[in-house]
Amino acid sequence: MQNKLKVDDEFILDIKRLGINGEGIGFYNKLAVFVPDAIPGEGHNIKITKVDNKMAFAKSLEIKHNVDYRVAPTCKYYKDCGGCNVMHIDYKKMLEFKRDLLIESITRYTKLNPRSFEIKSTVASSNFGYRNRSQLNVVKNMTGSSVAMIKANSNINVSIDTCPVQNNVLNDVNNKICKILDDNNVSIFSYKENKGIVRYITIRVNKQKECIVDLVCYDYDKEKIEKIAKLINKIPNVLGVYSSINRSLKSGSEIIGEDLKHLEGKEYIIEKLGNIKYQIYPDTFFQLNSEVAEKLYNQVLKSLKLSFKETVCDVYCGVGAISLYIAHNSKEVIGIEYNKNSILAAEENAKLNNIENAKFYQGNAHELLPKMIKDGKTFDAIVVDPPRTGLDDKIINAILQSNVKKVIYVSCNPQTLAKNLDKLSEKYNVNSIIPFDMFPNTANVETVCSLSLGTLHK
Repeated sequence: MQNKLKVDDEFILDIKRLGINGEGIGFYNKLAVFVPDAIPGEGHNIKITKVDNKMAFAKSLEIKHNVDYRVAPTCKYYKDCGGCNVMHIDYKKMLEFKRDLLIESITRYTKLNPRSFEIKSTVASSNFGYRNRSQLNVVKNMTGSSVAMIKANSNINVSIDTCPVQNNVLNDVNNKICKILDDNNVSIFSYKENKGIVRYITIRVNKQKECIVDLVCYDYDKEKIEKIAKLINKIPNVLGVYSSINRSLKSGSEIIGEDLKHLEGKEYIIEKLGNIKYQIYPDTFFQLNSEVAEKLYNQVLKSLKLSFKETVCDVYCGVGAISLYIAHNSKEVIGIEYNKNSILAAEENAKLNNIENAKFYQGNAHELLPKMIKDGKTFDAIVVDPPRTGLDDKIINAILQSNVKKVIYVSCNPQTLAKNLDKLSEKYNVNSIIPFDMFPNTANVETVCSLSLGTLHK
């Protein structure tokens, strides 16, 4: 074998660890080689498919020796669907791997010693039926319309009649909507022809199994859509129906389109976490796993150790999920969020729960937080729950300059969390990190990190 890898090279590779996208990672002359469907501890006969300066990619031709925590995926679409990527790993073992992913990121991206603070075991979830939202393409097959997932790393639709990680009510409602579309000769959007009425179906469901639906259209036929909405609203468990228009052909664009219109039934459903109620609209940002979201919010509350005297700033507050959850134990909660609709929803949720000590401000967090601190506003604690890109330097600097005693960092990306902790540790101790399995059967891991003002752990 040559020292330099090239495409189509074949050899046996020992898998050492798991990547953030669920791939197995082995090493060839210190070059990381990513192999889908491979598990740490296994040996695979692989074939190189792509090589660049810092890494290589391969496919497994044969498992030469496997591990006893490899399991048969329970989903019949698993090999074709891009929704889950670690269903072939025993669930308890995957919880361990998620903690390992966190430790790997801290070791790689920070000067911190992960043994100097507590990294707890991953908090488990129901690993099937946990998703409370469905956002799926609608496609036309030989047998009729169906919802579809997108095959990983492709534009190929994979028609499905059920998804085991979704709440089963979502599967049932999706199938019944597709039948209504066929029975009423409603055209389905075709990328090939760039025409058709219905493009996506999005559904939200709460713990009480109540649903709200948005039919996302490409071409809009008002008469047909209004007729269909009446029929959909008669489906058991459906409380309300909307429509929206999405004509964007850019990859990665938002599913729910513009001109969101309420057509039938109720305007929202209500989800309850702990003692707090939240109004959920089709376009509301809300955690996809209500069971684990409640556990996570309880941990945030526990980590803050509030005594009804504190003022807390919740940065990236969204619809006020965490703000309202901690408000009863605080003197005051200040929420900051860029999305105007989310701020309006947060204010609605505060009224719904008769909470008067939570105030919400719309704007860029990296502008509002430094301004508040500069204007003399003091906080006893700051909670941050940023997007996957993490905190930008302006927010980190504002936190460092604030000398706030406690920071609770809720993260959905171990790598950006680690990079941010490396900077925050100039002034803050990392006390503990707790991983949560918000997205079972994927390699994603959510975390709650507790920091306090003090000396850097080394």
